Amino acid sequence: MKSILRRGVAAFAALVLLSGSGFAQDNDEGPITQGDDARYLSVTHVKFKPGQRESAMQLITEHFKPAGAKAGTPGPIMEIHYQTGKWDAAFVWEMAGGMKDLEWYRSPNDVKWWEALSEIEGGADKAEAVWADYISKVASAVTEVGHHHVPESD
Repeated sequence: MKSILRRGVAAFAALVLLSGSGFAQDNDEGPITQGDDARYLSVTHVKFKPGQRESAMQLITEHFKPAGAKAGTPGPIMEIHYQTGKWDAAFVWEMAGGMKDLEWYRSPNDVKWWEALSEIEGGADKAEAVWADYISKVASAVTEVGHHHVPESD
């Protein structure tokens, strides 16, 4: 069994090496990208601890959204509240800077949002307490990044 597995891995490696890298191809004009019509999205799926979904969503509505409005930062373009599946909610954010948005540890918008939340709450320590309260309600979360294509309008 092990020899069959090794031969399979070796065959796959040879195929990849001989294909000239089938995973990232170049043409005569340089690397192929997703195209100018690609719009990147960040989707965060959240599973709340049992019985905490409603109070977590209330924190978002009463604290986080007003901070975004005060800061003038873009909120999610879509919120999904699931009835079925593993997750309780998903938040879809447009990545206006494309993949370059992933380079930030804290973006300028993140900083503005945090400053607004701190002001609304009456100080950074109180904003940290609200954030900690929200995080305490989260069982797990995962963020995925992808893109879709927006056709040029006439």
